[in-house]
Amino acid sequence: MTPAAASATIAAHLTDELDMHPDLAALTAVALVDRLAADGWQITAPRPARPVAPRARETRGARRL
Repeated sequence: MTPAAASATIAAHLTDELDMHPDLAALTAVALVDRLAADGWQITAPRPARPVAPRARETRGARRL
């Protein structure tokens, strides 16, 4: 799934660079993103979860302090 921000960014670039009407640019961006997603492309890949470091072992003396 592609975030709406990605489609909006593509539409903004189409509007600025190609002087497209904003409505036409938005429709073109959505169609382009859908076509790319159908072909297996990902605009934003999900980040894998970061591993959590185990807690440092505390010595008996450190716990008392």
